[in-house]
Amino acid sequence: MRASYKKAVLIVVVLGAAIAFLLTYRNYVSAYFTKRSAIYKAFHALYEDELELNYQVLKTSFFLYENYDHITQIQTRIQKEAQTLAHLFAQNGYTELAAMFRKYHACLDKKLATIEEFKTLNATIKNSSIYLASVLDHLPSDLSPQAKKAIIETISEIFVLKNSLDEAFTKEIKRNYRTVARHLDPNDPAQKLLSAHIRIFIEQFPRYKELLGHILASHSINELRSIEKRFETRMSREARTIDRIFVLLVLFYILATLLIIYFIIKLDKENAALRALQSKLRKNAITDDLTSLCNRRAFKKDVRKVQRPFFALININGFKHYNDFYGNRTGDHILRQTAKLLQQIVPSRYGAKFYRVGGDDFGILIDETEPIDAKEFAQNIIEAFENHKITFKSVDIYVSVSVGISRKRPLLETADMALKFVKQNSTLHYFVYDDKLGFFQQIKANIKRSKILKKALDEGRIYPYFQPIVRNDTGTIAKYEVLARLKKEDGYFESIYPYLEIAKEIKLYRYITMQVVQKSFEQVYAYKKPISINISMKDIEDAQVLKFFGKMFEKYPGASKLVTFEILESETLSDYEAVKDFISIVRAQGCKVALDDFGSGYSNFAHVFNLDIDYIKIDGSLIQALPNDENARLIVGAIVRLAKEAGLETVAEFVADKAIFEEVKKLGIDYSQGYFFAAPSPNL
Repeated sequence: MRASYKKAVLIVVVLGAAIAFLLTYRNYVSAYFTKRSAIYKAFHALYEDELELNYQVLKTSFFLYENYDHITQIQTRIQKEAQTLAHLFAQNGYTELAAMFRKYHACLDKKLATIEEFKTLNATIKNSSIYLASVLDHLPSDLSPQAKKAIIETISEIFVLKNSLDEAFTKEIKRNYRTVARHLDPNDPAQKLLSAHIRIFIEQFPRYKELLGHILASHSINELRSIEKRFETRMSREARTIDRIFVLLVLFYILATLLIIYFIIKLDKENAALRALQSKLRKNAITDDLTSLCNRRAFKKDVRKVQRPFFALININGFKHYNDFYGNRTGDHILRQTAKLLQQIVPSRYGAKFYRVGGDDFGILIDETEPIDAKEFAQNIIEAFENHKITFKSVDIYVSVSVGISRKRPLLETADMALKFVKQNSTLHYFVYDDKLGFFQQIKANIKRSKILKKALDEGRIYPYFQPIVRNDTGTIAKYEVLARLKKEDGYFESIYPYLEIAKEIKLYRYITMQVVQKSFEQVYAYKKPISINISMKDIEDAQVLKFFGKMFEKYPGASKLVTFEILESETLSDYEAVKDFISIVRAQGCKVALDDFGSGYSNFAHVFNLDIDYIKIDGSLIQALPNDENARLIVGAIVRLAKEAGLETVAEFVADKAIFEEVKKLGIDYSQGYFFAAPSPNL
């Protein structure tokens, strides 16, 4: 036994050494070829780009109308490639090559700096060449034949000098220039300019040729070749090392054979373990880790097998508040306890399956072989939670649930619709899905609206319409309220109102605001007439919308002084500080601010004193009721008195006829707006 044990240990040691050796060799060879390939690729990229750079520099020296974009791109590539190669040397510990490369890099930097100087000088010489070429076709008529001849000869020699780079022509140019200078009038601007361009060639061409020569001398390429040769020597040494290691690998052949046998035996054992692991993974794939209930994936699989489905979707009311207030650990405990309680509530005779299908959503799936009273089923769940206390770390928590029930496929979607219906109706605790309520028709209508709205926004078919706001004392128009309209493909304009909710859901609300505001500012800027623009809390909280307003203020200077922003008071002003900041910003631009829909539902009279506003727009439902509703007159009268005490002006909306208008005037409202005066119009 002891001998067998020693042999086993020896085999393990030998095999371990063989494996380590093989892995080391594989890593070494892989690293060798990887770094070799990467470094050679970097070398060749540098070679090609340096040669291409030389060619482009030479090309731009010959052609008058070449630009430097390609040269700049190549310079950028060369610098990146040089950085890559330097990084590869440093990464692989090639200190000697890295030192040589620094010398190359200095040479390259000098070359690139020379190219920058050359580009500047070349641009000057090109400009002079273009000018001198044009002079040949437009020589001043008052010049003598000798002067014309001298000018033509000088310019011709300049072009020969530029194309040949032969400085022998410089002396001849200087001699001819002295003849030209004697015939030119220094007080004539054109002749003076001609003289200046000829002198540019005489004075700057030697430096131009010197720079070009330095660029084309390829000093940096020679340095790169030296580095590459040294690198090849280094690679040859490493290749010989790889050859020697390969010889050693042959000696491990027998050990490798034994290793294979070992792995076959081990593989059989691992297969058994793998099968057990697969079984566990399959279970985990369909199980919720937190509650140990089946998950949404399991539900999708199980629901296909049910012949007569009955599905209840249970949601914990206000779970986010528990989670935020008590913390995630408490929230997890609530979810686990909810799962346990649901399994206790439902009678076992139903053969129900329980699922966690979302964050705080649970599902109960039953094959309804016997009729189930949906009302009783839901109420049992609701009452069980009302009477159940969840305790965690000495904290007693009572949760309530809402239930959506469906027998209609797709079960999860229809049950979710029923659950949403419960959430939208505060008097309900459960609801059973019914096709007659038109949930799917509503979804279909929303999808249709979303397509119409998206296309209209893409094509810029959201327009402002303008309805006059009239002074009640004079009957004159004080300003215009902006009302959004969607232009349909058939040319018909309709109110944007039916599209607002779906716009919020699909994140298009801001783009409606932006299109309406931009087109409104265009008209205000053009016609210098004051307007009022509705703005919601959603707009105020949207950083992109606020940034867009800033662009409008810059693009249409002065227009802001003609704009009033009407904040919709019918919405909850969720972030009071954000509203105050918004008012402060637009007031700094000269805008005015109104509180719109005041008096609707749950108006907060404190807004009048806490917000820096100019107007109160009284809700249209109150204004329309004035002729026949004493309560409406009392409420509106109170609003008007409050506004006057606060030093604010008031506007009546929905003034549809003379009877309403007379009541509005009696109550002392300052302005009126409605179809009694005019319908909304597309133009100011």
